[in-house]
Amino acid sequence: MVNERSGFSRREFIRSSTLYAVAISIPVLGCKNDEVKDPDECETTSDILGPYYKAGAPLGENIIPPGVETPPLQVHGKVMNHCSVLISDAVVEIWNADAAGAYDTSEQFLFRGKYQTLSDGVYRFKTIIPGRYLNGSTYRPSHLHFRITAPGYRELVSQIYFRDDPYIESDPWAGAPAARERILTISKDANDVDTITFDIHLIEV
Repeated sequence: MVNERSGFSRREFIRSSTLYAVAISIPVLGCKNDEVKDPDECETTSDILGPYYKAGAPLGENIIPPGVETPPLQVHGKVMNHCSVLISDAVVEIWNADAAGAYDTSEQFLFRGKYQTLSDGVYRFKTIIPGRYLNGSTYRPSHLHFRITAPGYRELVSQIYFRDDPYIESDPWAGAPAARERILTISKDANDVDTITFDIHLIEV
């Protein structure tokens, strides 16, 4: 496992801050169940890729390594276009830190996986709520990374955060207006397992 506790370098921080300034100048787009929007305005906002993306993750729903006793988190949703048109053959990649805030960079692809949607547009993963880690002088809030690709659509790189995390407001990415639709509430499923629903809206090329 590689830990991000050392934070970004000064050069990386300046570059990230510049991207952040650009990001918050873009109108926030998204869909809520209680609002009516033009379908062309329905888009899941992007976030930084981060330094620990690793291509080649295996297909699979359960990305919790064997022997991990941290309580599971079910993550699921639909990949859509124009807020309602389901997208098949979308590849949803997910990766996250372990409970101590460390990322795996080995060939084992721990806490990393991908899922390809069928005609129902549904994806699902079983992971954990990741630990936080220091980024400079403050902690990054707990988060999950996503990368979504689909034929005929723009690639989307994004992250989701968890409501009531005390480090959201101080984080330059989670605290940005563009992230507000991606700060999600954890609920319990019928088996009393922590669950997050994250519907993903892509834009056509």
